Amino acid sequence: MKDSIQMSRRPVTLLLLLSTGLHADSLVLKNGQTISGKGFLRQGDLISLSVLPNGDTAAAGPGTPMTEITKVECDLPPVLKTAPELLAAGKGSTMLSSVEAALKSSETFGLLPGSYWSDLLVLQSHILVATGKDDEAIKIAIAMEKTKKPDLLRDAKALRALVSARKGDRYGAETMLESVGNNVAKPASKSAITVTRGLLQLEKKQFEEALKSFLELPVFLPDETAFCGIAQLGSAQAYYGMEDYDRAIATLETLVKTRPDTPEISLAQSLLPEWQRRRTAVQEAKEP
Repeated sequence: MKDSIQMSRRPVTLLLLLSTGLHADSLVLKNGQTISGKGFLRQGDLISLSVLPNGDTAAAGPGTPMTEITKVECDLPPVLKTAPELLAAGKGSTMLSSVEAALKSSETFGLLPGSYWSDLLVLQSHILVATGKDDEAIKIAIAMEKTKKPDLLRDAKALRALVSARKGDRYGAETMLESVGNNVAKPASKSAITVTRGLLQLEKKQFEEALKSFLELPVFLPDETAFCGIAQLGSAQAYYGMEDYDRAIATLETLVKTRPDTPEISLAQSLLPEWQRRRTAVQEAKEP
């Protein structure tokens, strides 16, 4: 299939998506052939090699239909490696441009097996929620839903549930959680679900249950750090509801110290003096 490894000649009005920033990518075809290169172009449902492995420009050709591709083999985008640590430090806003650039590159391969496009899309949506841009995150959820892929549909519903819970829409959050179902294996979806559940339990004043839900994030999903700020504030509020003022205040202080750029900081800072006064009052009342 000589034509399959050549670059397609199409009118310039067609959409051209250059897979930049990815090195030594390969397309594995159903016939067993592997096409390798440093750059690919996508025109509709055709993917064409644009840059050969040695860096030379590939010859023009009709391209390979996506239906003939079994999987894509490409490097893990660096932003997926650094995301957990940066998000844990509340640095989500500094990552968005890198995520968007990686998305543009991965978009060439779309939902082909081995592509990182869907992972990057979910990461982008979680960063938006983590930075308080819920409306923008919902736009990403809509894009996920349009793919009609089961995993992305669950990701979208989990995201919508979390946004609803943050807005105080208990019915909307519970309805969306119910639609997600129990068959959720993806850590990203699980993180949104457990934080949503914690927020709902907190609203119902089920403080012990809420605390358990929030603590699932660092204990069972340590690499899912996008919602750490939400979970940490929720944990502090749960401790306060349980009248464990020392832990409540300590958790708020840690939040303020470790995640200064997250939206939860302003509320945490406003609650600290109020909670400290409450602790002092309770301690004084206990003194003989």
